[in-house]
Amino acid sequence: MKFAKLIIRNLFRNKLRTFLTLSLMGAIFFFVATLLSILQNFETAANSGEGQNRLGVQSAISLANPLPLSYQAKIATIPGIAEIAKLQWVGAYYKERKNFFANFAVDHDKMASVWDDYAIPADQLEAFKADRRGAIVGPELAKRYGWKIGDRVTLIGQIFPFNPETTIRGIYKHKFDTSSFFFHFDYFYESTKDMTGSTVGTFWVRVKDPKDMARISQQIDDMFRNSEYPTETFTEKEFQQQFMAMIGNIKLLFTVVSICAIFMVVLLAAITMSMAARERVTEVAVLKAIGFSSGTILTLMLIEFVTLGLIGGALGTLGAKYVYQMVNMTEVTQGFLVAFGVDAKTIATCLVASIVVGFLAGGLPALRSARLSVVDGLRKVW
Repeated sequence: MKFAKLIIRNLFRNKLRTFLTLSLMGAIFFFVATLLSILQNFETAANSGEGQNRLGVQSAISLANPLPLSYQAKIATIPGIAEIAKLQWVGAYYKERKNFFANFAVDHDKMASVWDDYAIPADQLEAFKADRRGAIVGPELAKRYGWKIGDRVTLIGQIFPFNPETTIRGIYKHKFDTSSFFFHFDYFYESTKDMTGSTVGTFWVRVKDPKDMARISQQIDDMFRNSEYPTETFTEKEFQQQFMAMIGNIKLLFTVVSICAIFMVVLLAAITMSMAARERVTEVAVLKAIGFSSGTILTLMLIEFVTLGLIGGALGTLGAKYVYQMVNMTEVTQGFLVAFGVDAKTIATCLVASIVVGFLAGGLPALRSARLSVVDGLRKVW
């Protein structure tokens, strides 16, 4: 572009103001990129069970209410069920309360068949099954605490008066869940049955044909509808969405805050661009006097203002991407945000928003400057 030098000189004519403007815009877009990434992470978590042929069976009263162990054999009699397993949320931590992560007691012999999307090397899986106190962990968790296969790990119970003493026997791979801890349900049950009785938090069912999931779900709930412990059965995607809904309508909150932040950056940019346009009244008049058209002046100023917005947006958004590549948000949030980062969709959204900010904030100052007559412009004394 033959006017590139002119645009760049005008963009940085007041270096301090430009630096402060870009810094504040970058900070706001860093904030917006973070909020949008959290929303995206929630969406990914809620949809992480999509496509799986698993059903989760919980108490119809609430997830906190346990179900009788005897339900397992009854549910297994329903045609179309391939396998059923127990899963109990333990809620323990490692050494200190801040070292909290998702930990479960699971039917060790059903882990590979029911949760077949958790890839575990065959030798590690067999070692896990053979060791009553064996455990398998996610790769992020192993990296965070420096665990390796064969290490002894003792968890400290909070919900149950039981401190699981385990040995790491395997490290699984999963497309989303990288920081969970699984150990034997038998070990958990033998250690806590005096308090919990013959109950478990949830059952998980793998069905043979995904087309039968609705029928099987209905049959399970009908089987226990009039019992003392009625059930509610979900697909894995519905179960994850229900779990995310327990934290409230945080998506709406974050969306509103993001919109408010973008509105703030529009106001900030509008003030800066209006000042820049007012400083150039005489220069615009001179340009018109030597033959520049109003359309050319309008275009040049819009390109300048949009460039300012885009640079500010890029600084904040790409800054957020690199910061979260270095900071382990799974550890910082104690497993609340798993595999957190700023993805390409969020980057694109923020960059488009920054371009829109440049147009909205710079449109009026640029239009006024373009409409300025030569006489009115030259009349100004600076």
